[in-house]
Amino acid sequence: MREGYNEKVSLEKLARQISNSDRNAFNTLFDLLWEPMYTYASALIMDDSIAKDLVQEVWIDYWQRREDLDIQRIRPYLYKAIRYKCYNTLRDTKFNETQIEAANSVYVASEVEMEEDLDELYIRIHDTIASLPARCQEVFKLSRINHINNREIAEKLNISQRSVENQISFALRKLRKDLSIVKFFSF
Repeated sequence: MREGYNEKVSLEKLARQISNSDRNAFNTLFDLLWEPMYTYASALIMDDSIAKDLVQEVWIDYWQRREDLDIQRIRPYLYKAIRYKCYNTLRDTKFNETQIEAANSVYVASEVEMEEDLDELYIRIHDTIASLPARCQEVFKLSRINHINNREIAEKLNISQRSVENQISFALRKLRKDLSIVKFFSF
């Protein structure tokens, strides 16, 4: 499993508790995510007081709509919400030339978005491997996860080395095919 998995589980658990109007869970989630959300908003807006207001609006909206929302992953949801608030505020704000140049020169890589993309890729890879025939899965995992060479796999499973190579080739083709679809939709 990827590092940070337990944190995600606990964030999702808090979100489920919040949907049942658990104020303590809301306060805990707020304490965990308010500061990083504020930092993100502040980098986008470049105005601390507006950034604070926007983050507060996102949290208020989340609490008010908690029972109606069906959120699979709370952290990306909240970051998208703050990003949209910031973009709407920027869209409605009149800028002078210097502010526009400064905004164009700032690039804020969203760690959450990258993390979300990696999680989706991890799930896609896991699902693809799980969809392989049992023997193919076994050979592929021994080769690519356990780093056992083809000869040793053949001996261990009492099959030919050529069969091992064929199973690995099949698994890699399937992964390439499934992941090329992901890559196509990502761009």
